[in-house]
Amino acid sequence: MSRTIPRARADDVVRVVAAALLGVMRSAGRRLAGKSRRRAWGFGLEVMIGGTRGAWSVMPRIGMVRWRNVGEAMSPLRTDGLPHRQIELGTGADRINAMWLEPPNASGAVLLYFHGGGFVFGSVRTHGPLIGALARASRARTLAIEYCLAPEHPAPAAVKDAVGAYRHLLAQGITPDRIVLAGDSAGGNLVLSTLLALRDAGDPTPAAAVAISPWVDLGNSGASFETNDRFDFVGAKYCRLAATEYLAGANPRSAAISPLFADLAELPPLLIHAGQAEVLVDQIGDFAARAKTAGVDVTFSVYEDMVHVWHLHRDVTPQAQAAIDEIGLFVQQQTASLIAVQPGG
Repeated sequence: MSRTIPRARADDVVRVVAAALLGVMRSAGRRLAGKSRRRAWGFGLEVMIGGTRGAWSVMPRIGMVRWRNVGEAMSPLRTDGLPHRQIELGTGADRINAMWLEPPNASGAVLLYFHGGGFVFGSVRTHGPLIGALARASRARTLAIEYCLAPEHPAPAAVKDAVGAYRHLLAQGITPDRIVLAGDSAGGNLVLSTLLALRDAGDPTPAAAVAISPWVDLGNSGASFETNDRFDFVGAKYCRLAATEYLAGANPRSAAISPLFADLAELPPLLIHAGQAEVLVDQIGDFAARAKTAGVDVTFSVYEDMVHVWHLHRDVTPQAQAAIDEIGLFVQQQTASLIAVQPGG
């Protein structure tokens, strides 16, 4: 279903903004008092995390949909300066919004991107700067889709949309060896779930895939789910809340929902990113290990002191651009035969 920009209640906007500002002030105060949450963090990263933790604290009180509406209403469309055009995929009630981003010296590669947001929020508006940066680094035309969100569309609606987007690219004459899937958080889950669904359906799989801080177990296993809760802005209670909305009673250990429990054989090369200080790092590490055991070509990069999807925060940590550059190089390497150097490129 095509998604429109929602109207946010004014009182909800005030509550979220006030909570974010309070989080910033508390983090700044602790920092000035020599009580940083993590010694290696810079001031900008620490206050960003504090502000985000503050904004997220409103989520359980006003509900996921109203909180989502605030985020959408306050997110202007930005694509890291790249030309873009909006399209719709599908027909009738199955239509979804999507956006093409066109880097100036694109090769023949195509990046299919799934945004994060716990399956309950997020869009090309909230993730546009990151998607644009990845398109630039990868030198790949990029299609970013807005899959259906829970609680209105619980599992497996998002996977259906993601698989449909990939098949749309094939129908346009784009061959699988030109396509790389990528996504962050819940979008990272969709990357892996889409690969599994395509493999099981007998579809040709893409050249490679990138999973950024992927949420591979909606049952939220791993010791870091608790031990890193004091560092990460994606805290344990928010994961549980989002999982409840998306699962709608489904079993979180289902292989179709949590890739950690799937048969991982015959997947294409994977680049998997995790932050050392994020709540999901242990389950991501377990997934990477299982994939390697299944014979998958896995590159697993853990970035020291980073939180969930730190790639979004190039303005406060150099590790964000470093991670984006690693992804860009991986995409180029996996599609090397397609690279056509442009004049001045």
